[in-house]
Amino acid sequence: MRLRVTSLRALKYYACMHNYVFPATYAPWLASRLPLSLKEHKATCQSCLMARPVATRPGATRDPGVFSESLKCCTYFPYIPNFSLGAFAENDFAKAASAGILLPVGLYPSVAYQERKAKAVRSSFGQQADLLCPFFNQNQNSCGIWSLRPGVCTSYFCQSDRGAEGLKLWSEIEDYLNQFEWTLAKRVFEDLGFSENELAFGRAAISLETEQDERQFFIEAAWGTHLGKENEFYKRARAMALSYTAQQLESILGSPLIESEEFIRQKITDFSA
Repeated sequence: MRLRVTSLRALKYYACMHNYVFPATYAPWLASRLPLSLKEHKATCQSCLMARPVATRPGATRDPGVFSESLKCCTYFPYIPNFSLGAFAENDFAKAASAGILLPVGLYPSVAYQERKAKAVRSSFGQQADLLCPFFNQNQNSCGIWSLRPGVCTSYFCQSDRGAEGLKLWSEIEDYLNQFEWTLAKRVFEDLGFSENELAFGRAAISLETEQDERQFFIEAAWGTHLGKENEFYKRARAMALSYTAQQLESILGSPLIESEEFIRQKITDFSA
C-alpha cells in the first residue's frame, strides 16, 4: 500500500481540524502512525503567554521569558528537511536561499546566524531581534510558513495544560520529530543518488570551523551536478518521500523511532483518560 498523497491545501485543512502533534504537511507519513490529538489551550501563538509579566502566568513554563510580543518564541532558525522544501512557494524558497545554506538534505542557518546564536545567552531567547526566524511574517506577527514549519516549531509549547508532565511529553515529541525529519531526509538524499561523501561536504559547508574561502567549495561539492537546480531537486525529494509505501517507511524509520511512536501514543492516551 502506498502512502496516500493529497493536495497541500487539503493537508493544511485536515491537519488544522485534527490538531496533530506534527506539522500539517507530515500527514502523508504520520497521520496513521500518530493519529491522536493533543490540544493545548494556555499556549497560543495568537496571544503570546510569555510576553506577559511572570506573575500573570503561574505554573511551569519551558523558558523563563519575558518574550517580546513582536518576536515571541520565533528567535530561532530551524532545520528544514529536503522533502518539506519541495512544497515551498517561490517567495518562501527565495527567503530560504537568501537566509540560510541550502544542502541536499535540507536548509541550515547561515554562518552569520550561527555565530550570533553562539554568542547569545538563554535569557535572550524571545528577545533578540537579530535571531528572528527568516520565515516570521512581521506584518502579521506570526509564522509565514505555518503548515510547513518543522517539528521543532510544531512541538514548542511554552506552557502546557498538563503542567510539567505535558512539557516533558512535548519535549519527547520534539526529539521524535527531529529524528523523523533527519531519517527521512537522509533516506531521500541517498535514494536520489547522493553518498556519504556529499554528506561530509555538507557538514563542512555549515561548520563554523571551515574557513570562509573554502565554504563555497564544500557547498558546490555537496550539490555536485544538482548545483543551480536546488528548487527542482527539492521537488523531486518531496515526490520521492511521498512515493514510499507504508511498509517501506516502517523499514526506513527503524526500531528506535517506532518505539518512540508507541511511547507518544501511550502518553497521549493516558492524558486523555
